[in-house]
Order: sequence, then structure tokens, then C-alpha cells
Amino acid sequence: MKNIRLRLTSCCLLWAVVFFCPAVEAGVQIAALEQCVLEMIRSGESDSMTLGQARVWCEAQLDEKLAADASPDVVVVEAPPSETAPPETLMGQRIKEEKELSCSPFSLVAHRENYLLPVSYNSKRNGEPHGVSDSDFNNVEVKFQFSLKFAVWRNVISDADLWAAYTNLSFWQAYNESRSSPFRDSNHEPELFLSKGTDLELFGITNTMNRIGVVHQSNGQGGDKSRSWNRVYLQMFFERNNLTVIFKPWYRIPESSKDGPSGDDNPDIHAYLGYGEIRALYKWEQHTLSLLLRNNLRDSDNKGAVELGWVFPITDCINGYMQYFNGYGESLIDYNSSVNRVGIGFTFTELL
Repeated sequence: MKNIRLRLTSCCLLWAVVFFCPAVEAGVQIAALEQCVLEMIRSGESDSMTLGQARVWCEAQLDEKLAADASPDVVVVEAPPSETAPPETLMGQRIKEEKELSCSPFSLVAHRENYLLPVSYNSKRNGEPHGVSDSDFNNVEVKFQFSLKFAVWRNVISDADLWAAYTNLSFWQAYNESRSSPFRDSNHEPELFLSKGTDLELFGITNTMNRIGVVHQSNGQGGDKSRSWNRVYLQMFFERNNLTVIFKPWYRIPESSKDGPSGDDNPDIHAYLGYGEIRALYKWEQHTLSLLLRNNLRDSDNKGAVELGWVFPITDCINGYMQYFNGYGESLIDYNSSVNRVGIGFTFTELL
């Protein structure tokens, strides 16, 4: 009988709490208030209280918890991320952040890495394209790159987004005062591409994104210093844990033979830059190691390039960046001249 009376009393009290507390609107607060009154009944603390006193006491307890930003008595326990969903890939995280930023009028989205190398030493100077001797250029110069993109059309084809991008890579003889500190070369690279995120997985490797695009690259010069070419490319991103590998084969769009100011400025450029590149990036805590490989895939007269990069933390906003390049095609003006360069400076955006 005591248990029956306890249950009846509990039901009546709960009904009274819900009926006489219309100010408690949120479902979570009502559930917490009900639980508080039930606990008082079970523990016997409400024997010396009226219903109104028990209700006032429980409301005061909940108000104190809310004021202290504490959770109500009803607690939702979340499972660890590893039990609810697989960890987000590096490329997946970047795609998510790019979507949040791409439509903001107050931000620009990085395309490739953005960096400044105030000290960049090249042991193989080349003055021939400029009609001067090699000694007229300093070994030490400033190398920098800025690259940005913006979404032109979201979901244009089967969840693929259309992007436009621009990349500038410059080599500045900032310390060469005898020649008025000229820009030795600046490469301009506008492009248009379709990008689509995927989650295809095979043998633990995830294909996170694919792109197909068309790109024009030029140094903006005329006459004998003019360099340019056009390509279509396919870019495929693969990830496993902290390792990302990017395959980028391309096809050069043919041009007519040189005839005055028009025509092909560098018909043999593919013999030095090849038909694509492979890039790998590995993230270790706050450090990023990168590797870039190109090769013309020829048994005889084989040519290629390798670039090594290391990003390391300096401040919350800026990372240090060390870069080493050896081979052909670092800049358009020197595409057919081997370069051996090491530089150190800063990067302002992630390599990935």
C-alpha cells in the first residue's frame, strides 16, 4: 500500500508541476523539474514540505545551474567521435572550410600555397634569356607566390562546383641595386576547373576529391622573353591518415608555329616539364612536409624536377617555410635551364 500511495502521490505531484508551471517552456527544463521532484519524494525530503515549497525549491536549484552555465539534470552523453563517425580527412576538412568562406564577401580562399621567401639562394644563375651575363644577377633574391580562387557556380554538374583561380609566382632581384632591383620573372596562371568531393575508399586509401580544368600560364613578356602554354588537366587527391598524395597529369593544347608575335613561344616546354606531376604532403602535429616530382618520362635526355618543403610553426597566424628546388621548370623564363635553389621565409596559408 505504501508503494501504491507513493506512486499515486508521485503522479499527482508530476501532474501538478506540469499544470502549474507554464513558465517552464523548454522540454528539457520540464524533464529536469520532474526528475528533481521525484528525487525529493524518493528520498523523503518532501515529507516536511508542501507541493508549492517543493516546486519552488527545485526551480531555484535549476535557476542556479542555468546561471552558472551548468547543464540541467537531464544530461546527454555523447559517444567519442571514433565511435560515432570516422575521423574527417584533411581534404574533407578543407572542402568544408572552403564552402564556408567562398561565399563570404570579406574573405579570399587560398588555392595553392601562399608564401614569401625573403632569402632564396640559387646557385645556377641564368642571364641568357635577358641578354646579360650570369654575373649580372645576384644569387640571392626574393621568391614569393600568392594564389586564390572563388566559386563561380555551386553544384553546376552532379554536385561538382565550378571554380576560377589565379596564381602568381615571382622572382625579385630585391638586393640587386646595381640593376635597380628588377623582377627577373613573374608567372601568371589563371585557370578554370570543376571540383567534386568524393569518399571512394580502396585498401584504406580514400579518394577525397577530383578536379578537371584548363589553365593558361604566361610570364607576360614579349619578344624573345615571351613564355606561355595552355593545358587541360586532371587532378586526383588520395589520403590515408596524415598522408595526402596528389596526381596531376596534363595535356598541352597544341599551338601553331611561331610567326611574329603570335604562335608557340616555347614548343619544347613539355620536354622539360613533362606531362604531369605528383605531389605528396605529410602532416605531423603542426608541421607539414611536402614533396613535388616531375619528369618527362624519357629514356634518353631525361629531365625533371624535385621540390621539398617544410612548414613549421612560428606564431598563431604565420608559419615558417623552407623550400628546396632542383631541376627544370621552376619559372617560365628558365624552363629549359636547371635550377638549384634553397629558400627560407614564411607561409600564410596551409599547403593543403
